[in-house]
Amino acid sequence: MENRIIELFEENFGFAFKATTYNNMIVAIRTFEQFKKKNEDFFSFEKRETVFGHLRTYAIERQFNASAFNPKANYSVSMKQVNSYKHKALCIETKDFIVNLGRTNGAFKLLSKSSYKKEFAKSNAGLSMQLSFDLSGEYPVVIESKKYAQITYGYKFGDMTHLSIVLPSDNYSGSEYTVNLLADVNVYKNYVPEELVEESIVALKKNLSDEIEKII
Repeated sequence: MENRIIELFEENFGFAFKATTYNNMIVAIRTFEQFKKKNEDFFSFEKRETVFGHLRTYAIERQFNASAFNPKANYSVSMKQVNSYKHKALCIETKDFIVNLGRTNGAFKLLSKSSYKKEFAKSNAGLSMQLSFDLSGEYPVVIESKKYAQITYGYKFGDMTHLSIVLPSDNYSGSEYTVNLLADVNVYKNYVPEELVEESIVALKKNLSDEIEKII
């Protein structure tokens, strides 16, 4: 893989993005755990793990979506239909990258394989492999397709076991470059004031309550 792609990776996923990612995850996990505890009677049924997975994913994606509206955010968020079954995936977009996020069983593992992820990863083959035209200006301009990265996390007993930003290989066989966000927790956790974290948790709890009403 070209060194220039690694340079683009570092440029797009600098301190602010890493700190925001860490704090988004903290808000979402805390919200999920508090919500689960408050409603433990309801979640006493054996099939609760199915609901837990749905709600935890919802909390994480909802928090990333909400944070994208912050004027200081250096990324946008959209839901893209990725298959014929009309399944939509959350896509975080920076200047040069499209990013998916999800849970994995290991810090250096990629998200489970799917057609759209493998298609996204093809753009990591090289800086001149995927080109298109920008027709928004007076004259057509050749632009390069965005590269592909993933935010992966692990979760066990209420805590994150890993949190990484991963650059998949172009054939989606493994990771070419990985940044471990839990290695610098003390740096990132002070990026967002605690009172703002708590405000975000309160708002997200309301969203979770609304979401579980749809489920039941």
